[in-house]
Amino acid sequence: MKNLLWIVLALFLFSCNEKGFKTYDGENYLAFAKDFTKDSTIVSFFFHPGESELDVPLEVTLAGIPLREARTFTLVAVKDETDIDAANYQLSESYTFRSGMVKDTIYVHVVNSEVLKAKVFKLVLEIQGNDDFVPGVSSFRKTKLVISDIAAQPDWWTSVVIKSYLGKYSDKKYQLLIEVTGESDFSACTPSEFTAYALQLKYYLQKHIDAGNSPIYDEDNNENMKVTVIG
Repeated sequence: MKNLLWIVLALFLFSCNEKGFKTYDGENYLAFAKDFTKDSTIVSFFFHPGESELDVPLEVTLAGIPLREARTFTLVAVKDETDIDAANYQLSESYTFRSGMVKDTIYVHVVNSEVLKAKVFKLVLEIQGNDDFVPGVSSFRKTKLVISDIAAQPDWWTSVVIKSYLGKYSDKKYQLLIEVTGESDFSACTPSEFTAYALQLKYYLQKHIDAGNSPIYDEDNNENMKVTVIG
């Protein structure tokens, strides 16, 4: 039985290598959770009224044996892929990956300015290798932040949010959601919290009609504004 288990394990590792997956070979590989070629992190000060600076969370993953004690690593901005001025972001001298974790969160500091009201800028960051970590595969060793002070669909407005809570995104709907709920960042919401916030917007839209007004029109989606939450 033990020999059979070793054979199965060997076949699995061979299959992983054949498919291009990294397997543990004595080194710890550090990577961002998002695929750089497909995903980016949207940061818009437009939806954080009154805030001039933000700490943007970025998830980092570890492939290898979990650390027995915290280790540090550094990030650099990839100059030929970054078009935002250095005055609009601050990188720490080092970042810490905590012990016992396979996924951790670090924060990058971004600063608002007038130029962000006119254009969307990119900040591309790359993990640097050191004695403790090897950067992961190329599509995960870098990450892209898209930074502005312009209305933009946030990361948390996913297909699940569209289907079950708020419906299709529009700048106008997001602005109204902020006004009705008093909140602007819903990234940490649980399903029950999403339901509660979406219902607030739904009841507001209905009360607007009950008061004798025409339905609020959503120009971006060419329809009367609506949400998908049930209740």
